[in-house]
Amino acid sequence: MDHATLVFASVFPVPSLSHTTPTPIATPNLGYTEPGASFGSPYAADAGGTQRRTVLRNLAWSTATRFLSLPKDLDKAPRRIKRPPDVEEALDYLLVGEGTGREHEEGIADWYANEVRLHFANHVRQGLAEAWDKDIELSNAWHVLEDTQRVLDQMQNLYRQPFYAHILPFVEQAAANITIRAGRSTDNLEAETVGAAKRKFEREIHAVFAHSLPVERFSKTLSYVLYDAACKLFRLQVRLDDVAHAVPEHIDTKKVRRRMMVLLVGLNRVGLGQDEAQRALANAMDKLLDAYIASHYLKVDWYSKQSVTAQLRVWIENGFVPLAELVLECLKCDPASIPTLQRKQWQEMALTRLGRARVENLFDFVTNWDQSLGAILDLKEYLRLDGGKEHLKGSFSRQVSRRLLHPGATTTYILNVYIYIIRAFNKLEPKGVILQSVARPIRRYLKEREDTARTIISSLLIDLNDEASVKAASTGELSFEIASEMAKPFTHAEDADDEASWNDLSWQPPPYDASPEYKKSKVEDVIFFLLTLWDRDDFINELKNILGDHLLKCQDPEFQKEIRLLELIKIRLGEDNLQACEVMLRDVLESRRINETIRQAGDRPQNQPPQTPETLGPRTPRPRRAAPSTPPAKPLPGPALNAQILSSFFWPILRDETFRVPAEIESLQQDYESRFERIKGMRKLRWMNALGDSRITLEFDDRTEEFDHLTPWQVSVVYAFQPQPGEEKTGKGKGKAKSEGITRNAEQLEEILEMDETLLHQALAFWVGKSVLREVSPHTYAVIERLDSSTKDSDAAAAAQEIAEVQAAQSTTVKSQADLLNERKDVYMSFITGMLTNQGNMPVVRVLMMMRMMVQGGFPFGAEEVRALLGEMEAAGKVVRLGGDVWGIGK
Repeated sequence: MDHATLVFASVFPVPSLSHTTPTPIATPNLGYTEPGASFGSPYAADAGGTQRRTVLRNLAWSTATRFLSLPKDLDKAPRRIKRPPDVEEALDYLLVGEGTGREHEEGIADWYANEVRLHFANHVRQGLAEAWDKDIELSNAWHVLEDTQRVLDQMQNLYRQPFYAHILPFVEQAAANITIRAGRSTDNLEAETVGAAKRKFEREIHAVFAHSLPVERFSKTLSYVLYDAACKLFRLQVRLDDVAHAVPEHIDTKKVRRRMMVLLVGLNRVGLGQDEAQRALANAMDKLLDAYIASHYLKVDWYSKQSVTAQLRVWIENGFVPLAELVLECLKCDPASIPTLQRKQWQEMALTRLGRARVENLFDFVTNWDQSLGAILDLKEYLRLDGGKEHLKGSFSRQVSRRLLHPGATTTYILNVYIYIIRAFNKLEPKGVILQSVARPIRRYLKEREDTARTIISSLLIDLNDEASVKAASTGELSFEIASEMAKPFTHAEDADDEASWNDLSWQPPPYDASPEYKKSKVEDVIFFLLTLWDRDDFINELKNILGDHLLKCQDPEFQKEIRLLELIKIRLGEDNLQACEVMLRDVLESRRINETIRQAGDRPQNQPPQTPETLGPRTPRPRRAAPSTPPAKPLPGPALNAQILSSFFWPILRDETFRVPAEIESLQQDYESRFERIKGMRKLRWMNALGDSRITLEFDDRTEEFDHLTPWQVSVVYAFQPQPGEEKTGKGKGKAKSEGITRNAEQLEEILEMDETLLHQALAFWVGKSVLREVSPHTYAVIERLDSSTKDSDAAAAAQEIAEVQAAQSTTVKSQADLLNERKDVYMSFITGMLTNQGNMPVVRVLMMMRMMVQGGFPFGAEEVRALLGEMEAAGKVVRLGGDVWGIGK
């Protein structure tokens, strides 16, 4: 403080500077006399010397505070090592002698602390505020912290020097003069007194420094600096605002480590290494752990398919923990070493975060099974932690609901994902508790889809060695995964008593988190889970329909795959109610033998009576003789006929459209029927022409083409374009184009073939698509005897081919539920009308129950079909809805 200010303050004290301005030499306070009293000496009123002590203390205070006052110019601050005699005497008086501060008196140490506070506020704090009051860019965080530490360190040295050099020695001397109790060391008392004074002064200075900085901004800045240093030490990508920034390859980790340590030690030295620094450390280590888990070090192992949890444990032990200990040591925290329990907790925390990161992408890992085996093994470690199973089940169920169980996903895709889930979760948790929980909504959703059973059973019949079957699976219509599971060998576990398995030394009780109805299945293959989606009766009915359609279309004479499928289903679901499927399979196998027998009977001479296996007696073995060396007989030219003999009672309701077959085929049928009656004891056959499979050869003027796997109505339609006697001559006389042959219109074909209009147009579209027929005018078609390069014909053929393929995909040999409902719709409506008339209003459930019991032949439909019938009847005014699901007769 300059001389002018001191003089002015001595006369007119400034309140804000009164406690920091050194006391000047002034006239002592002599007191005053009361009224009527004589004026005496200065000590007359204070016999104890209080006035004298006050004068001496003021003189000493003025001398000491002048010496200890801090300069304004920080650059020219002198180092006052030697004390003048008057200062020595004043400090001794104030700190050791009679001038020691009493109650309500300010001590020289407290005055100096206040001097430090005001000096810092007036000359240093403003400069720090300019750097910290504005937003700090992350790229400049290191420099801001280092500059702040350097300034505070400089000021701390400035403030410490007078205190340690000129105040603390007298505090130590005063402590040495105190009389202590016996048994207590003088040295200990001196050390405690001096230590307390040091700690108090350091605490006050550090409080001034800490309050000069914005707490939250300082903590965030230090947290980023620690996080940035750790990422550079471990060569991790620094993530800022969800954007990853790569660490340069040439960075020197030793320099980064040394720079971080210097900064932390400096911050701790100026009092910024306490609570806020520790919070910043915790935040930085938290971010570091997330960065390491998201780094390339812990990516899913797609190649060797191994877990990375062991690598994470090693990093926690040898990287994460040593770094935390280093920072704590720099901050002088107690203790600096991490205890074993804390290390274990950090490892569990790291595994939890890794597990949660894997759970977020579990649906993708499941759909990429088994390349994602490494991720599943990581999750297996996560499930051992508290709360791991509950979090996994909840998160994965939400992923399945959002990404799988919606109308946009095909049934085949849902089934494939369901198979992946079964495989992955059996590896994740062999007990099956989690699988049971997450699969429940998937199974419920699959049951609600109409084409689920058909897709499963049709996929089970895929031949992996057949290119056509594999192509159908690749288009998404069938599931290749189901076919692959079907091709795997199946081992049936022996039945055992789960409740008292005395011979099973590895027996364990059900898991603690299992549902009450939980019971571990002995059959854990994928096919078992698929076949148990429905009740056994519903599944067998659907199996009967699909298997019947497949057997009628199958070209394999041995039916090995179908036999194996039926046997596996019997193993998994039991043999009950599978008699119909066994009879169907036996029918197609027996038909092959019957065809062979009838063919052999047709090859015998006419004068030799036919013989059947039933009429032949026992044959005696004879020596084998060489066959004659005559060439084998050539098959007779003309059409050949093979038939499949079906037991109508066991087969599902089949298509039975009637139409006229070609005359040659009709002749073969009559001949086959007569021979069958002779062999089978006069049993009758009823031909179902709509279910056949044909192969024909068509000869044109410029080509000959063969066609396989044709339906009988397609053959009948193209056969109707055969020239009739005299028709070819008439066609040429009319001057038709050379490329056109016989012409027929739709009305003529319906009359000739006695065929349903729908079948006729399907067959015509098929032959137009095959470039056999051309539509020359509306509903009039002609044979294309010569192909040309007409664009019009090629476009029409392509369009017709597409229509024919769609129609062929929709047509089946077994009548669908919709077809059956439409056929008997009038009967069902009449029954509903009579039931509601006689018994009154009824809900849909009761209507369904009554129809299943009373309708002749049964009612193989559900409540939705009943509602559809009631809706049509309501539109016709026959019934009315009375509220809810109750219906009655309309009035």
